[in-house]
Amino acid sequence: MTVAPTPTWPICGHGGCRGVVVPRRGRCLAHVDAAGRQISLLSTAAGSPADYRGVPFTPELLEELRRRSQRILYEARFEQAVFTGDVDFSGFLFSGPVEFRDARFEGTADFTRIGVRGHADFRRAVFEDEVIFDRGDFEGTADFSRAEFRGRVSLTGTRVARDVRLGMARCSGPVEAMIVSGGEIHLTGAVLERPARLYAATPRLTCRDTTFLGPSTLRVRRTQVDLTDANLAAQVSILQHFGPFYLPDGTNMEETRPLGWGSPFLAELLSVRGVDVSFLTVVDMGLRPCQFFGAHHLDQIRITGESLFRSPQPGWGVHGGIPLRWTNRRAIADEHLLRQRLESSDRNRRAWTDLDDDLPGTVMEPAHVAQLYRQLRKALEDSKDEPGAGDFYYGEMEMRRLDRVETTRAERWLLHAYWLLSGYGLRASRALAWLLLAVCVTVVLMLGLGLPDKSPSQTVTGDLPPRGGRVTLEVDTPDPVLTLPVADRFTLERFEKTLRIVLNSVIFRSSGQDLTTWGTYTEMISRFTEPVFLGLAVLAVRGRIKRG
Repeated sequence: MTVAPTPTWPICGHGGCRGVVVPRRGRCLAHVDAAGRQISLLSTAAGSPADYRGVPFTPELLEELRRRSQRILYEARFEQAVFTGDVDFSGFLFSGPVEFRDARFEGTADFTRIGVRGHADFRRAVFEDEVIFDRGDFEGTADFSRAEFRGRVSLTGTRVARDVRLGMARCSGPVEAMIVSGGEIHLTGAVLERPARLYAATPRLTCRDTTFLGPSTLRVRRTQVDLTDANLAAQVSILQHFGPFYLPDGTNMEETRPLGWGSPFLAELLSVRGVDVSFLTVVDMGLRPCQFFGAHHLDQIRITGESLFRSPQPGWGVHGGIPLRWTNRRAIADEHLLRQRLESSDRNRRAWTDLDDDLPGTVMEPAHVAQLYRQLRKALEDSKDEPGAGDFYYGEMEMRRLDRVETTRAERWLLHAYWLLSGYGLRASRALAWLLLAVCVTVVLMLGLGLPDKSPSQTVTGDLPPRGGRVTLEVDTPDPVLTLPVADRFTLERFEKTLRIVLNSVIFRSSGQDLTTWGTYTEMISRFTEPVFLGLAVLAVRGRIKRG
């Protein structure tokens, strides 16, 4: 239970009352005589600062304040005030900062349609019952840090020009909020014990170390969400909201009074590091800056809708002396961070976005990123997202290829070959290019060395006995020879014949053509290599069609 600090103002002391005394009366507003109370309330109505720190407010006293002040207070201070029974501040205009720090509300607290022309301080306030801030309008910061909400919380239609701070707050009842904020919404360290539904349009929603004990939905618009070290003990869904927020009466919250901010990005998830994501569902969120390293049970995360990842910048680079072109694929932010550290040339680094590391000083190795890709691939396969699963398989293989610690040299060479020949079975154009190159090389070798001048004729020899009897014949075929000059070997007629031989041999697995010794060995090699290229091409094409 929150314990209010010792007051620093002159206290009433009547029956242990901690309320600030009315000037020259020696008692607080609750215990002063009728004349003193009237003078104090009239001065407040005339525009004097409303100082009611520590005052115990009954519903009758609050109603008298409401009537006398005409619901307008200037520099109102209710620090450590105690409100018994139901509290009705609906429609109040606080012309200046308002302070309810360490206040206690023992009944329902109704702040519907309040207006605050300054900072609103509700730090460490205790709300024993339902609290309602619907359609509130705060021109400064709304600070509820370390507050305790023991009943239902409603902030539907709330507008805050600056930050909304709920750090270390505890909500024991259900939460329903629709907030448009020009600053950030801080839920760092907050505990939400019951179901929560938060609709937020804000540049940033920080949920670091936030505990969700009940099923919750975070529907955000043009917002960056940080879930680092959050504790998800129940199902939590983060969804991007397209279009403005509308109240039940059709009011567009972003048009009633624009706050002057307009984030150019779509809603994005920044980080899930340190989070057990087995209860997390992400729908239509931008995941380009999202860092996954340190998350738990990534294979159980649910990513659906048009959730976008960052891709390498297209262009040419050099890796290991081999010219390469960065292909368009989904890559997690952790790979971008790793590539920025591993790539040796500025040209290669430009293909990867330079992001801010959420865990500076932590050394992330290719094996770590490969594991992230492996788990995310399984999650996307379970959700039937073939395009994402294929790209994450590519990323996993890339990390294994770059890993010099857990991947052996032989395995790295094998992965290099697999990458070079077909992009791990996912790049149809690369496999087809190698197949075409192999066929061309085979055709050239056949023209120059393998196809004989002409098909050799069979020769039949035998002995005829002079007196008749059995005749013995011997059929012999001479070895094919190639004696044509080099210039005469490369003709259109020989090319057409050679191409037919190669295609029959490689694709249809039949040749039946007499070849020279060089041609025979060339055909044997092509029968082994080119079907491999053809199989990789078919696999890659199948992958493209399946992913499409």
